[in-house]
Amino acid sequence: MNSSLVMRALNWVKRVARRPADLADSMVVLGIMLAASYWGLESLLNVFSPEDISFYHKIFGPDISGIWMRIIVLCLFVIFGSHVQYTINNRKKAEEQLLASYRHLQSARTATILGLAKLAEYRDKRTGLHLERIREYARLLADELGSSNKYKSYITAEYIEDTYHSSILHDIGKVGIPDAILLKPGPLSEDEFRKIKQHTTFGGDAISAIEANLEGRSFLNLGKRIAYNHHEKWDGSGYPKGLQGESIPLSARIVSLADVYDALTTKRFYKEAYSHAEARKIILEMKGVAFDPEIVDAFVRREADFDRIRAGKLEEEAVLPEPADHLALG
Repeated sequence: MNSSLVMRALNWVKRVARRPADLADSMVVLGIMLAASYWGLESLLNVFSPEDISFYHKIFGPDISGIWMRIIVLCLFVIFGSHVQYTINNRKKAEEQLLASYRHLQSARTATILGLAKLAEYRDKRTGLHLERIREYARLLADELGSSNKYKSYITAEYIEDTYHSSILHDIGKVGIPDAILLKPGPLSEDEFRKIKQHTTFGGDAISAIEANLEGRSFLNLGKRIAYNHHEKWDGSGYPKGLQGESIPLSARIVSLADVYDALTTKRFYKEAYSHAEARKIILEMKGVAFDPEIVDAFVRREADFDRIRAGKLEEEAVLPEPADHLALG
């Protein structure tokens, strides 16, 4: 009977050991069995005159029963140490897997955003460089605002990164505007301008439709807010809803200034590119009218970086055909 119980216990330990999640349990059972085995051995030796077994005395001393507590304590230490090591190893493995998953998610997010934004590039080859500049400008502003007391708890490193990536979705709605309007080489009529303003709604609705099929908080949420609201103005004279002041999402207020700065400092069919100084002057004049005053102040503090990015992209854009862009200053 005892032999049968021991065999069943050993088989159970083997089954448990095959499941990594239950390895700690098998270690506990093993410790108990080792302690029980020693107790059985000690009892056996006591029955058969242990004083006659000289090798046992040489190893464990004359008192046979004095060693059992040390062995059990040793077993417990081995079990505890093994369990701790097993827990540490599994936690480390889980953290590595989580980090790998996070990196994969970040990569997928970036690829998704770039894929959506590239839709507009097929209409106007200059759009690609425009998007690169916009996201750099947006990151500068978000980073600068994040150092202020007002926004330091709201603008986290994650928010800055999300703004950087999502800002390039601001004009995704352009894909819904007919070429005859979007690429028209001349002034727009009132009706054409009314239609081109719909790109904000088209873009926001498109991103909302994608986001509706995702569970939990989506990285597209910021892109949606930007697409809908980047033409709203601080004084309420913008579109599509005429939002005013801080009712305009912060991310959209940031991209609004970045978008206008880029429109001012790049060549369009109806104008030459303004210098940084000229663009700065115009933006300061629009402080409190089109733009959040605090964001204008952040722009002034980082204007040297804006100018550096602008200058670095001019050579790349010089070889491309002139665009017809009626959006940024609309």
